Amino acid sequence: MDFKRASFDERNTNIIRSKLQLSRQVYTQDDYDRTYPIPDRPKFSIVRTLKTNCTCTVADIIGIVFSYFPVIVFARKYRIKEYILGDFIAGLTVSFLHLPLAMALGILASLRPIHGLYSTFFSVLVYMIFGTSPHISIGSNAIMALLTATVVDREADAFTAARRAANESIPTDDELMEVKIKTSMACCLLAGLIMMGMSLLKLGVITTCFSVSFVGGFTTAAAFHIASSQIPKVFGIKVQTFEGAGKLVRMYIDLFSKIAQTNVTEVIIAIVCMLTLLFVKICINERFKDKMKIPVPIDLIVVISVTIISHFANFKDVFGVKVAGEIPSGFTRPALPWLRNAGSFVSDAFVMAILSLTMSISMARLCANKHGIPIDDNQELFAYGASNFVSGFFHSFPSATALPRTMILSTLGARTTLNAIPTSVFILLVILVIGQLFVSLPLSVLASMIIIAMKDLLLQYKNLPLIWKINKYDFVIWVVTNSVSLLVDLNYGIVAGVGISILLVILRDHYAIGKIYARASNEDILVNANARGYEKKSNLRIFKVPTNLYFATAERIKAQIYKHITNPNKKITVNPKATDQTVDVNNDVVESKEEVNGAITCVDLEAAAGIKSEKVETVLIDLSSVDYVDMAGLAVLQQVTNVYKKMGINVCLVGLQSGVANTLEAGDFFKTFQKSAVYYDVFDALEANRTDAYSDVLNVHM
Repeated sequence: MDFKRASFDERNTNIIRSKLQLSRQVYTQDDYDRTYPIPDRPKFSIVRTLKTNCTCTVADIIGIVFSYFPVIVFARKYRIKEYILGDFIAGLTVSFLHLPLAMALGILASLRPIHGLYSTFFSVLVYMIFGTSPHISIGSNAIMALLTATVVDREADAFTAARRAANESIPTDDELMEVKIKTSMACCLLAGLIMMGMSLLKLGVITTCFSVSFVGGFTTAAAFHIASSQIPKVFGIKVQTFEGAGKLVRMYIDLFSKIAQTNVTEVIIAIVCMLTLLFVKICINERFKDKMKIPVPIDLIVVISVTIISHFANFKDVFGVKVAGEIPSGFTRPALPWLRNAGSFVSDAFVMAILSLTMSISMARLCANKHGIPIDDNQELFAYGASNFVSGFFHSFPSATALPRTMILSTLGARTTLNAIPTSVFILLVILVIGQLFVSLPLSVLASMIIIAMKDLLLQYKNLPLIWKINKYDFVIWVVTNSVSLLVDLNYGIVAGVGISILLVILRDHYAIGKIYARASNEDILVNANARGYEKKSNLRIFKVPTNLYFATAERIKAQIYKHITNPNKKITVNPKATDQTVDVNNDVVESKEEVNGAITCVDLEAAAGIKSEKVETVLIDLSSVDYVDMAGLAVLQQVTNVYKKMGINVCLVGLQSGVANTLEAGDFFKTFQKSAVYYDVFDALEANRTDAYSDVLNVHM
């Protein structure tokens, strides 16, 4: 077989295309398999499998241990002169972000600032041991803190309701805080166990199921929830805690109903802090990031400055400003998480685990691609789980990576996970000594920092026009996920986002639209039928199936084949010896049988009526894009090939993948369809049907 692409001058250009000439034998699928055989896989044997997988040497054991403790590999291969400066500067710089945000997110989680520091310290330390990405900064995360607040507030309300129902005294603030802490520890432990279990089962691959649009829509809505939760603190107003659908809307209604209670001093403090943070982050850190070795730690500077001013100006007593209050020094004694009511929040812990995994692994992959450093998805999943599991015993709440901290580690050139050492030392000093110096820190400062930290996530709304332009399905996923998360709740947003993603995948396959292509008149390529310079005759059709052939697409694809090739329901067969006729009322079709010399022939109603009709003699069904066929798809292929065979139309299959061929073989498809009509490629089938192959090419794409 010899195909040529003629040289030609492209219109309005001086570019001359070179000639392409291909030469090879014509192959049916059987011919190709015999010429280029693939070695048969050995038959499955349980004994052999167990022997292979359960036999290991000392080296194998050491390799398995090292795989779960990547820090050993980093330490053994550590190049002090080359790595230490980047790791130290990156780790120390990111600790300046950890301190203020950890305290702020401790309050966001409806706990105390010290619990944010606990979450950060233990998460950073454990991830250093088990993690594989030097750029991931595990610790307190705004979205995880918000979800924690939802759970612990719900459990605290339930505890209060139970005390009232038992006619007991209303619990004190300390008793409610104890319930919240135990609940957050339980969530932390459960989320860690879920992720570690998924890692041991090698389920890190599930992260590919979350589309970019889903993650974008959800994180933007979560950022809006987080920023909104801090608005009352900016105004110095205590609002009611709402649960369930529409809680964000109800919170704003309650806030505006109490707007007269605004503390002007707290508003002024928050506005000044937000303006300062925005100015330094945008006008200095972002603008001169290429010229600065480390960004200005403006968050830490603001916290220290305002705390000093608040202390000496006595903001708490003079202006009624709410402050962080006493921050205990040292660590609280480890304790077992409170799993007594775990059944009421295990689903929340599962959501936290999935979100922690999704946010962290997406950032890890981003940095890995940027720096060319490989990561292990399953080991990363284990590291996230271990960080949360260990933290669950130390009065923490679930943790995840954070975009700003991760970007700093990436920008400053962290080389190994050992960059967590200076971070851990700094946070340890804060917990043991420095933490008590922030007693006078106004809560409105922490609220303003959280709001500004959400800036990049909230600005994702400006990407919507581009998403619409690129892909309408992604736009729908983004908008649905975001809208449901905002107007109902984050948990429902997750369900809606995943559901609409799956639905659109099915609908995209189900409602595929057919397009007709034809062979160019001067060379062996297929072009759009509306293009100029092609030859069109209709005694041969090529139908290309672009999607997997399964229950959701099978009937649609069959309908497209009948539409673009020929519909057997519009054909009649006449048998003068037998008046076996039927009438299709819906399609006005009369069917009867005609047997001439023992053969059944087909007559077109339009042709019988004197209307000119083009006869189809050969149909090529291109399955090169099909990787999967189920029973519904198999039944459709059998039905189409059998119907066209009875109509006297020659049907060929081309481009069968090995998995599809095995499915057809197992389904006894080749008992009624000749293997000699299965070709390796479309042009092999055209060559075999050479009578009209080069003058009759129509290619239909669903």
